[in-house]
Amino acid sequence: MDCENNYNTYDDDVEVNFTVGRRFLTGNGVEKDIKKAKEMLSKAAAMGHSLAKQLLDTIKDESAKPVVTDESENEIERMLAYNKRFVESRAYEHFSTSKYPDKKIAIVTCMDTRLVQLLPAALGIKNGDVKIIKNAGGTITNPFDSTIRSLLVAIYELGVNEVMIIGHTGCGVQGMDGKEMLHLMEERGIDDEHIKLMQHCGIDLESWLHGFDKTDVAILETVDLVKNHPLIPKDVVVRGYIMDSTTGELVTL
Repeated sequence: MDCENNYNTYDDDVEVNFTVGRRFLTGNGVEKDIKKAKEMLSKAAAMGHSLAKQLLDTIKDESAKPVVTDESENEIERMLAYNKRFVESRAYEHFSTSKYPDKKIAIVTCMDTRLVQLLPAALGIKNGDVKIIKNAGGTITNPFDSTIRSLLVAIYELGVNEVMIIGHTGCGVQGMDGKEMLHLMEERGIDDEHIKLMQHCGIDLESWLHGFDKTDVAILETVDLVKNHPLIPKDVVVRGYIMDSTTGELVTL
C-alpha cells in the first residue's frame, strides 16, 4: 500500500484508517507525520475503533511536551546516523594520529561556533598538530580551574612547550551579565532555593557568571595568570592573540 499518496482512498475502511494512522504516528514504512496520523486515527475512532481512540490520547500527551526536545533528539539522531556511515566507510583513516601534538603547542580558545573550522583553517592546523582547549571566552579566571588542569596535562604528559591564548572579535562572553544569567536560570525552572544555597556556601554566582569588558585585556590577564602559575614551568612560552571571527586574521597582543 502506498500510504503517502493513497491514504485517502479508503476513507470508509476503519481498519485501513487505523493501520495507516498508526504508521504515520510511528514512522513505520512512511515518513512520520503527526498531522496525518491524527487525521487517520480520528476517522477510525469516529467509526468506533477503540485502539484508535487510545492512540489519539497518546498524541495529545505528546503534544504537551516541549517541541525543542524532539528537535534536539532529531539532530542528535542525524549525527549518530552520520557517525555510523563515517565509521563504516573508514573515513577516520584520514585523521589517524597519536595523542602527542606534533607541534608541541597547546591552544586555549573560545568555544564559539565560528571558530570550530575557521581557527584550524586560518592557522594551517591539521589533526594531531596541537592540543586545543576550549571554554566560554577562551580565558582563565581561576588558577585551579579545569583549563589549567588540561594545560598541566598537556605540558607534563604530552610534551607541550608553547601555549597560545586566542580570543576573538565579537565574543559573546564580552559584556555578559551575571545577574541576567541568573534571571535566565530562574526562567528555565532552576529553583531559587538552589541558587541561594550556592550563595550561602560562599560562591558569588553573579561574579562567577559575569563576562569580561574588553577581550584584549581579558586575554592578557590570562596570559599573565598562566605565565606566573606556580605549577607552569618557566621555560614554557605563553602568548596572547585575538582572531578576527570573520577573516581568521590573528593579531598578537
